[in-house]
Amino acid sequence: MIEFAVAFLLWLLILVASTTVASLTAKKMTRKAGFAIQLTMLFLSLAVIEIMGSPERFGFVPDLRYVLPAFILGFGASLIINLLEGNPSVPMKEFMPEGIERLIFLLILAPLGEETLNRALVEGYLLSYGHFWSAILFSALLFALPHWMAFKAKRREKAFIATGAFIIGSSAGYLFALGGIVPAFVLHSSANIASLTVLKLRERSGYK
Repeated sequence: MIEFAVAFLLWLLILVASTTVASLTAKKMTRKAGFAIQLTMLFLSLAVIEIMGSPERFGFVPDLRYVLPAFILGFGASLIINLLEGNPSVPMKEFMPEGIERLIFLLILAPLGEETLNRALVEGYLLSYGHFWSAILFSALLFALPHWMAFKAKRREKAFIATGAFIIGSSAGYLFALGGIVPAFVLHSSANIASLTVLKLRERSGYK
C-alpha cells in the first residue's frame, strides 16, 4: 500500500508545481499557460524518473508493436465519447494557445507531459513493484481528476467528461503496461485528434 501513497505524493507535488508555474505564466502571457503546465510537468517527471532509476524501468523503451492498435483504440474510443457528450467544450480555453500552436499543444505536448507523469512515473513506479491492474486503474483515476477540475460545466457533464478521461487513461495504461510510453502517447494523441475533429464538425454545423 505504501507504493500507492508514494506514487500519489509524487503525482500531487508535480501537479501542484506545474499548476503554480502555469498560474504565474498566465499573469503575463495567458495563452502560454497551457505550455507552461505541460512543460513543467514533463521535465519534473523526467527528473524524478532519472533520480529513481533508469528510464527503461519507467517504460521508456522503443516498442512499436502496439502503435497501430493504440491509434485506432484512442481515436475510436474518444470519437464515441465525444459524440455522446451533450455540450462539447475545450478545457480552460482562455489558457490555450491558438492556431498551429494549439495543434502542437494538444497532439504532442499535452500527451507527452500527461503520459510521462501519469503513465511513466506513476504507473511505471507501481508496475515495478508487481502491481498490474491496480497500477493501471490508479494512474487512470489520477489522470481523470484534473479533467473534472478543468472543465467549467454542470456536475453531471463534468462527471461524464471525467469518466471519458478515465476510460482513455485506462486504455493508455493497459497499453503502457504492455509496450511502454510510445503506445500510450499515440493513444492519447489520437484521442485528442478525435476530440478536435468532433469539435470542429460541430462548430461548422452550428451545434449548440
